[in-house]
Amino acid sequence: MSVASPGRSQVLVIDDENTRTVVQWQLNDAGFQVAQAADGHGGLAFMASEVPLLVVLDLSLPRLGGLDVLREIRTGKANVPADLPVIILSGRSGETDRIVGLDLGADDYLIKPFSPGELAARVRSLLRRAGAAAPAQLSAGPVTVDPGSREVRVEEVVVELTAKEFDLLVHFLRHPRQVFSRTQLLEAVWLSPAWLGQATVTERVHRLRAKLGRHTTVPLIRTVRGVGYQFDAGCG
Repeated sequence: MSVASPGRSQVLVIDDENTRTVVQWQLNDAGFQVAQAADGHGGLAFMASEVPLLVVLDLSLPRLGGLDVLREIRTGKANVPADLPVIILSGRSGETDRIVGLDLGADDYLIKPFSPGELAARVRSLLRRAGAAAPAQLSAGPVTVDPGSREVRVEEVVVELTAKEFDLLVHFLRHPRQVFSRTQLLEAVWLSPAWLGQATVTERVHRLRAKLGRHTTVPLIRTVRGVGYQFDAGCG
């Protein structure tokens, strides 16, 4: 389990599906420190030892369902403030579940599949309302990124990126010098939708490298032949 650090926001993701790890990656890239629990009991056990700033809660959990966990939080039975911000995730598109969740006190409700950028934006919004700390800036060599405002600067020059180019850059900055395959980047940045292929990653990395390279002579994104890509402000 993760421990919150200065300038980072602690988010607890309670989800029994593989999307739990992907959600963690996405929120890490957006500047949040994330802990995971695979079921309702695990989530309540985590909260008994550490109080998160926000909970991302799936409805369809084994043994103890998401609505039961939400009820525990809102009635004060969990070891957290009763007004702890909670975002519900659900694969159910029916209106009844949404109404019940919101009536029980959920602050927001997202239907799977959802945009990673949308989830991060909703987390930021709820944490701002709750007065939590904003995600810390990221920097490497000549590059500085503000995840909150989504501003990118290279050698102090503001660089305009598309939403996905920004997400890709933040993922690289969160994992400096780590080499990622195209498949790993699809899973972390694009949630690996079936209709996308590795050529999408190749194209976006090429565009991102070109946009950053217009404002610095420092090599930033290296192609590791036969493997993938690595961000390293000192690579050459």
